[in-house]
Amino acid sequence: MLDDGAEVSRRRPVLRTAAERAAIVAETYAPGATVAGVARKHGMSATRLSTWRTTARRKVARDEGQTSGFAEIAVLATPPPSPFDGIEIIAGSVTVRLPKSTATKRIANVARHLARQG
Repeated sequence: MLDDGAEVSRRRPVLRTAAERAAIVAETYAPGATVAGVARKHGMSATRLSTWRTTARRKVARDEGQTSGFAEIAVLATPPPSPFDGIEIIAGSVTVRLPKSTATKRIANVARHLARQG
């Protein structure tokens, strides 16, 4: 092996402010932009930039009141006597009641899980 005298060294991590990270993440959403291209432009790994994008998406979801997939649940011994103005999913002896505003994806997930339980 030839030794050309060049030393192999690690790159020093660049500490960026939250505003700088946000600006870099925003660049990745520009038409025609790629995560790899933006990462290369800023001298960072695409993996790190992808992590920043994921973190930003989760923060937006949290700020908009979206949850991480958990729903409020109440277990009742007997069904409530009043009529329910929402979505009811009945599977055997289990009744799941969801508000009208429930996303269709959530309703489908609940139904799919109930179907798996048999």
